[in-house]
Amino acid sequence: MRGKASLLGALLLAAITAVPALTAGAGAPAVLKLDDKIESMKRAGVGPVNFPHARHEKLYKCADCHPKIFKEKVNTSDISMKKNMEGKACGTAKCHDSIKAFPLFQCVKCHTNVKAAR
Repeated sequence: MRGKASLLGALLLAAITAVPALTAGAGAPAVLKLDDKIESMKRAGVGPVNFPHARHEKLYKCADCHPKIFKEKVNTSDISMKKNMEGKACGTAKCHDSIKAFPLFQCVKCHTNVKAAR
């Protein structure tokens, strides 16, 4: 009986310690800096986007966005304003093309250093 209890305890401990690793977003930073298209942003008169990942985690389930809309690895989703305006990425009907969130044309809500949005 003692061996079974030890085995059960070990399995329980393994399950408990594995939970954080299985939790989506566990290693994600609170704010993601999106600047992989910086030259295009400069031409548009805006700076990088500081995406508040932690805020979105409080409002939505990880599966609402990942992997349906965004890939889970940083800088692999190829987000652009063109895609957003086409209803992809941040511009989907469930996100910033809906009444749930502010509209995409409010540049200062996402972009830093907004000088002139064209």
